[in-house]
Amino acid sequence: MVIDKEPQTEILYVHDTRMSPCPALLAAFQQVIAMFIGCITPALIFISAVQMDEATQNYLISMSLVTAGLGTFLQARRFGWIGSGLLSVNGTSFAYLDLLLRAGSEGGLALACGMALAAVPVQFALAFFLPSLRRIFPPLVAGIVVLLIGLTLIPVAGYYISSGADSGRMWSQNLLLAGSVAAVLILTQFLGKPLLRVAGPLLAIGVGYLLAAIMGLLSWPESTNTAFIVLPQPLYAGLAFEWDLLLPFGIIYLVSSIEAIGDLTATASLSGLKTTGNDFWKRLRGGIFSDAITTTIATIISVFPTATFSQNNGVIQLTGIGARQVGYYIAAILVVAGLIPQTGVFFTMMPKPVLGGATLVLFGLIAGAGFRLINQTKLGNKEVLIIAISLGMAFGIPTQEAFVDSLPNVLAGILGSSVATGGLTAVLLCLIYRRPKTELEEDILES
Repeated sequence: MVIDKEPQTEILYVHDTRMSPCPALLAAFQQVIAMFIGCITPALIFISAVQMDEATQNYLISMSLVTAGLGTFLQARRFGWIGSGLLSVNGTSFAYLDLLLRAGSEGGLALACGMALAAVPVQFALAFFLPSLRRIFPPLVAGIVVLLIGLTLIPVAGYYISSGADSGRMWSQNLLLAGSVAAVLILTQFLGKPLLRVAGPLLAIGVGYLLAAIMGLLSWPESTNTAFIVLPQPLYAGLAFEWDLLLPFGIIYLVSSIEAIGDLTATASLSGLKTTGNDFWKRLRGGIFSDAITTTIATIISVFPTATFSQNNGVIQLTGIGARQVGYYIAAILVVAGLIPQTGVFFTMMPKPVLGGATLVLFGLIAGAGFRLINQTKLGNKEVLIIAISLGMAFGIPTQEAFVDSLPNVLAGILGSSVATGGLTAVLLCLIYRRPKTELEEDILES
């Protein structure tokens, strides 16, 4: 979560600049490259963990791109209270993945989407109470939750790296694939070349596909689907509901929205706008509304919640292009890619070690982002104690499955998730240890 009062970059095209089609399209492709793999990875992980037929797998990936395009368009276009009017790129959020996997293991895609839809009113409500709720959920809480998201997902990457490795030869292949993908991704970040960093995830996945093909591990799957286009279908997988999962999903919506506030603040600053005053707060409110509406539509068509993508602020800083017009081109690219059936087929054939190598680095970076958020708070004894107790609760209780199963359903729903347990603990402790705000904190809250 980044809070800036003044623009930090030499902006070439501010948020309302009209650009000619070619530069705008080029800028849009740069943004899509930065977010594409991250957008479909939650769907890929869910597909690997939850049994579903080929058509549903392809549909989930395709519609993840379509809803990302819709969310990006709503943010850029700004219809009244809906949208921030900024070049804010949306995509499927990792914040919900832990709970989506848990719901998926219990009730499949129907329960995962049903719970995401049932809890989305929390995000609508947040838009009406931004100033007061932001005081309740300081950056320390968001940092702890983001850190927990990364830490709880890292073992998932390890599972994909080891998937199917039942012999020494398979272990060698898996480690070669995963290691090569991770090495390329890390190398693109360390070289310091801006364009390489933006394209790093796609380059790494491309290397993984190439090596898998050389090893004979890659083949285009036979499909009975002869459709030329994939269209959204309301209630494609149906909806299901369980009371014990409602509160954990609500907690994640709150924290995800607070992250979105930080992302939108950074986007406004980088796009040449002030981050103070009534107009700024209207943009924030519109951005949260946009996320909530996009998520509602996504869950109705059996896709996962979306959120703003913070990494795309780096692309704005790199290119100096913050014109919201670029968002229209991004939306068109994502929607077209999603409507083409071959997009889903291509990514569902990805070998698990390739996905594991990419997500190992990606989830580590998510944990690192959590550390960065935590460091925005001056860490005294109370703050360190809040972090320690939150992490202890997150990994101490949810790992005791027999104990969790013996609890009432509502408690089991919270304490069965490391992210929900640690996040709720952090919120409660911050309220208990709430201290008078410093002058700097008051400026941040007012901005």
